[in-house]
Amino acid sequence: MDPSSPAFGTFYWAYGLCATLLGAFGIYLGSKTRSKSIQLMRQLEREKRRSDELANFVIPIGLSLAVETDLNTLLEKILIEGKSLSNADGGTLYLVTPEKTLSFGMVINDSLKIAMGGTSGQPVSLPPLNLYDPTTGEPNLKNIATSCALGAKSLSVPDTYAAQGFDFSGAKAFDQRMNYRTISVLCVPLKDTEEQVIGVLQLINAQDTESNRVIPFDEHLGQIIGLLGLLAAAALKSYLRVKKLTEELENLRIQIDEVKKERQVAEITGSDYFKNLQAKAREMRSKAKGQDKY
Repeated sequence: MDPSSPAFGTFYWAYGLCATLLGAFGIYLGSKTRSKSIQLMRQLEREKRRSDELANFVIPIGLSLAVETDLNTLLEKILIEGKSLSNADGGTLYLVTPEKTLSFGMVINDSLKIAMGGTSGQPVSLPPLNLYDPTTGEPNLKNIATSCALGAKSLSVPDTYAAQGFDFSGAKAFDQRMNYRTISVLCVPLKDTEEQVIGVLQLINAQDTESNRVIPFDEHLGQIIGLLGLLAAAALKSYLRVKKLTEELENLRIQIDEVKKERQVAEITGSDYFKNLQAKAREMRSKAKGQDKY
């Protein structure tokens, strides 16, 4: 083919175009491959970090909770460790009561510098949440914390202001009053070995570790928080069991002391010495009455 002919020029142009397209396609595939490789590496790093957290953080926390003998300190540890694991700005620890409510065990918010309950010295002034409607008896599934307790499952909401199915009017009223914004929420049930829910760990506003921007709670991290919930529930159940046993032993000791006192009183009043004293007392009263007549 004559290099100077139009046909050769067209062929050369088409060849160049194909080479360019192939090169661009190769670059595209390379970038996609690199992107997937980077994503895979990041995922592996996240999984390794979670594994390290599990081995070096969660398990020691469980051991620390297991040996705690003070309820306020125990509640505080559970909430603070949950916040730390998820890098959450705040959280609440609820306890299930015999009255079928969720009472506030502790409330913390770092941004607002709020700390109530636990070892803070500040009592929680918030009323308990009803698990069931006082009038109809229907389960309270509108509140995310009560719904978590009733369903015994973890619940996560990425944005409370766009959420469907839950009533966050209380959180929104709090936000407006405190110039705050509750966005992401994670609720984890604290279940004992019999699968009974004895409390709820609620965390709010997970934060990106680099930018501190509020983000949704990570799904896999939620599983680790769930494991913390199991350890926390075991420690809390153990504490409550020991406390109940201690109270029963104390009541038994009081009853034994009362029985001892009654027996000692009976022994004293039944003795000859006491009977002689009673006789002398009656004789003295009789003489006194006789003298009064004159």
